[in-house]
Amino acid sequence: MLAPLGYWAALQAANGRRRDGEPPLVRGVVPYVGVAVAFGKDATSFVQRCQAEHGDVFTLFVAGDRMTFVLDPLSAPAVLKAKQLSFHPVSDGILARAFKLPNARGRLDLEEIEAIGRTRLRGERLEELSSNMGNRLAALIPQAVSNTWQDAQLYDVIWDIMFRAGTEALFGGGTVTKELRADFETFDRQFPLLVAGLPRPLVKAGSDALDRLGQAKLPGKDPSHWIRDRQPLIDTLPADERGHMRLPALWAIHANTIPSTFWTLYWLLRNPDGLAAVVAEVNAHSGEDGGPKTCDLGNLKILDSAIREALRLSSGSLTVREALEDFTLETEGGTYQLRKGDRVCLAPFITHRDPDVFENPLEYKYDRFHAEGGRRQFYKNGQRVPLPLMPFGAGASMCPGRFFAVNEIKLFMTTVLTHWDIELGSDPEPPFEFGRAGLGIYPPAHDVAVRLR
Repeated sequence: MLAPLGYWAALQAANGRRRDGEPPLVRGVVPYVGVAVAFGKDATSFVQRCQAEHGDVFTLFVAGDRMTFVLDPLSAPAVLKAKQLSFHPVSDGILARAFKLPNARGRLDLEEIEAIGRTRLRGERLEELSSNMGNRLAALIPQAVSNTWQDAQLYDVIWDIMFRAGTEALFGGGTVTKELRADFETFDRQFPLLVAGLPRPLVKAGSDALDRLGQAKLPGKDPSHWIRDRQPLIDTLPADERGHMRLPALWAIHANTIPSTFWTLYWLLRNPDGLAAVVAEVNAHSGEDGGPKTCDLGNLKILDSAIREALRLSSGSLTVREALEDFTLETEGGTYQLRKGDRVCLAPFITHRDPDVFENPLEYKYDRFHAEGGRRQFYKNGQRVPLPLMPFGAGASMCPGRFFAVNEIKLFMTTVLTHWDIELGSDPEPPFEFGRAGLGIYPPAHDVAVRLR
């Protein structure tokens, strides 16, 4: 008789209870763990089930955190504009747990570092950086395969080329080694566990890889303006932490761009009409060397749509804010009381799969975002959806490197389609690797066989 009462009391004490005016609480059946296992296994399906049962606003108890989801896309501006919600505690926590940089904001001018990213990764500096990336891809891609058909694994080929070209375009020449690649893969594989704050003995491989990456010779010869201009600020940290502070940039330029590139190419290869349309567009804007000029990337409207469609389908990112105080959040569907310390989450992957916003949302349509004279608008219940596509976040947490990321994918696609013949093997379409729930683009759970020449 006492056992069920003890369990109920432990669940109440660890996972909390719903107060008057608060959103419905899904607290799970395991004290402290809550719904972390179900959420981590397949965040999209789990959140969709909660939405069907509780509506567009509800709170999940996930491994000690209260995460309130606001799923109505028309309510996204209310979350992003709420002054009581801040991104800083979220980003500072990631720096502390995943990169071993505790209290970074108190010891480093992070706002200036973020400002450098916003200014150096757009405009003229973006064109310079994209040109550098394009030159490196133009040198690597023709050499990656021979003139006769060869068997390969598509994701592995893309990973190797994009990692080398992107790292050297940003951090300079002579930086990529076999050891750097191996340590980055190990760190990236355990990144979700590091962010979750698991004890170091359980993530020893990723933690040790992080330490080795921190000692890598970065930057190298002739780094980009972005990396060079950040360095004086990073140098204010103790010497043993400077290498760690360079790693968020290394992780950011690869962790989502590489799988995005894979899905864009893979789904176009499975869509003959889309592939033909993109190839025709690339040929129409090609330069004298047979590849598109960097300044023409903005004219590749069909390819841009194909990339955004791949981002729509493969993104598992969350836009997260933390409540700095108790307050009342007003949404399109109602008013809710939130507690200080609550995490408030926009889940773009729900909007991305909403049939009221996107017709046949699970189907890859390469031209879904293409419209003559501009970008297509999307609506829900007769109202324009302000942020229908959010793979790069929004507001204060919007990725400053989003323009470069899209240019990287365009440069890879245009160079590959100019220089390679590719045939897909008979492998079925790979499912997503859901272990990266909330952190960006889902990689494929397994590779796919191709023939290249």
